[in-house]
Amino acid sequence: MSDLGDVREGMDVFDASGEKVGTVKSVKFGDPEATTAEGQTSERDPNIVQAVATALSGQANLPEERRERLLRMGYVEVDGKGFGNNFFEASDAVKRVSGNAVHLNPTRGERTKS
Repeated sequence: MSDLGDVREGMDVFDASGEKVGTVKSVKFGDPEATTAEGQTSERDPNIVQAVATALSGQANLPEERRERLLRMGYVEVDGKGFGNNFFEASDAVKRVSGNAVHLNPTRGERTKS
């Protein structure tokens, strides 16, 4: 697992086979020690959980448990190749970050599309 602190918007994203699958659209840091997403607020922006949850809740094919996990763990939103191929990956799916590239652990069939 790699630190999401190294991930930036616009970086290329590659799957485990080395195929480019898109670019980083956004990054959200989480708190893996939290048992729920409730603790994902900050003094600077107390509504961040609500905003992220609202953004994620519009995704009909993203189960509640997966949304909660993404909020707790932190995630990378990937702007996938082609129309309608965006997806989210939890921080533990990022194998490594090198140069301008993010390398993922899972293969395409294991992703949850947004």
